[in-house]
Amino acid sequence: MADPGLAPGGDPRSDRASLYRTDAGSSPTLLLAALGRLLPPATAHLDMVVVTGGGQAAVNGLGGLAGHYSVGTVVTPGGLNPGGNNIVAALEGAGANVLEADGGSWSFGGATWRCLGFIALATGRQMCALTIDDPTGRLLVLGDTGTADQEDLCAVYGSALDADLVVTPPGGAISPVLLATARPLELAVPIAQGVPAVPAPQGYPIDRTSTDGDLSYSGGPAGLQETP
Repeated sequence: MADPGLAPGGDPRSDRASLYRTDAGSSPTLLLAALGRLLPPATAHLDMVVVTGGGQAAVNGLGGLAGHYSVGTVVTPGGLNPGGNNIVAALEGAGANVLEADGGSWSFGGATWRCLGFIALATGRQMCALTIDDPTGRLLVLGDTGTADQEDLCAVYGSALDADLVVTPPGGAISPVLLATARPLELAVPIAQGVPAVPAPQGYPIDRTSTDGDLSYSGGPAGLQETP
């Protein structure tokens, strides 16, 4: 799976599943293959897709959804690049609602979701880091956030970044400042085509999609932990 921020559920006899996804990876083929492995047979609907930015690693995979899955809502930080806007517009044209979170929070699936907006230093575009919080655990998805951007996030949002699990940017680049601020129990590292993996920080359990395959996590008294 290109991104472990995925939680399927619902009735396996239905063509519809309660599913949310954060970003999509850079390959439509890999995204469709991953969804096919994780979703019940004949599922044809995704309730929500959250896009954290407009870079290739975040949105290109979404281009493969048309004709395979309908999408209920697409949440974006606004200000995507032209490629990202085109893909979101195509999903909207196919019937999806588009919500620009713009730093706000919303409720879905019994959890509180929040898009922590920032302007990317490298591109000057609006992006966001995503937090998902419910009584069983807390997730922080960094999307395509660079390490300098991560340090800016820490300065602005501080303890709002606390998380049991942090999904790093593709390749695993993560700032020591972010680690000290979020204080995660473990890290999940998506591996994207053409993005080199970086050395892992010491002292954190790490799962990588390249070696561990599809990643699934569940919450409980000890927070979010990988599901065997």
